Amino acid sequence: RVLSDLILANEEEYPGIGHWFREKVVPGLRNEERVAFVGYLNEKAAISSVVKRGKNAKFCHLKIRDDLQDSHFGELFFTLMALEVRGFAEEIHFTLPEGLWDREQEFFKSFGFEDASESGDQYRSWETEFMCNASFKKVWKKSLERLPKLHDVFSVDGYSLGEGLLMSVRPEYARKILEGKKRVEIRRKFAKKWAGRSVKLYSSKPEQCIVGEARIGEIVSDRPERIWEQFGEDACCSREEYDSYAGTAKEVTAIIFSEIRPYSMGISISQLSFLIDSELTPPQSHYALENNESWSEAVSVAALLQNSFRHITPRVITL
Repeated sequence: RVLSDLILANEEEYPGIGHWFREKVVPGLRNEERVAFVGYLNEKAAISSVVKRGKNAKFCHLKIRDDLQDSHFGELFFTLMALEVRGFAEEIHFTLPEGLWDREQEFFKSFGFEDASESGDQYRSWETEFMCNASFKKVWKKSLERLPKLHDVFSVDGYSLGEGLLMSVRPEYARKILEGKKRVEIRRKFAKKWAGRSVKLYSSKPEQCIVGEARIGEIVSDRPERIWEQFGEDACCSREEYDSYAGTAKEVTAIIFSEIRPYSMGISISQLSFLIDSELTPPQSHYALENNESWSEAVSVAALLQNSFRHITPRVITL
């Protein structure tokens, strides 16, 4: 209903858009040929978009409230729409009024849509409709190039994109962390500088995917016996497993997690490697994302796929 209201509000500019919505968009959403987004700003619907999947994908609709035009939401939604056609598209196209191309062509060119030509479909009698097209590979490459800029403007569920730590955790422990049963991770070595920072959780073999995020609270280093006494119950492992891990170490570190947030879907390392066009090496323990460009891009993409964003200045968009 909300999507319908947002799209039908454009009826004066695009006569017949209601018929398009009922006859094309709704059936397409039901059979998953199309995907739609509704963006809520402070709980009020403010942005709508529709994308058509397929080998020759189409950005069918994007409408951003006038007062949000200069807030980088166009860049964010173009990136989200490109994400939605991954694995399907070889080419992406869309149509737009001639006047909009004249005003905003630098924006469209920055995503790889180099030029526009007259479209065979004309939606408004008073203005020529143009068509733009580009290869998916080019659009996606341009989208990745924008990630550093999006890092500065948006966070996902309150966390910054592409920053913090990527930590490898065994799948059974990753599940317990996300369920809130395991609040403490034990490591032989871990720098206290990471206290308060975000951590992306990588579930190791056989899953090999990013499954969620947390914040690192307190970091405590001490003798293995003292750490076990304080944190053994929250570490969710047996004393035998703990002793085997600690071995002959004179000191181990307890990492206490807070603000644990599972992802709505795990994103595999193979899918992320494909999306950023770079072979990712699984973390053996943990990576500082600021020092690893490929993984920084990868976790940003994984976070974008969760579809909930916070504008750092401080507008809130949820989808």
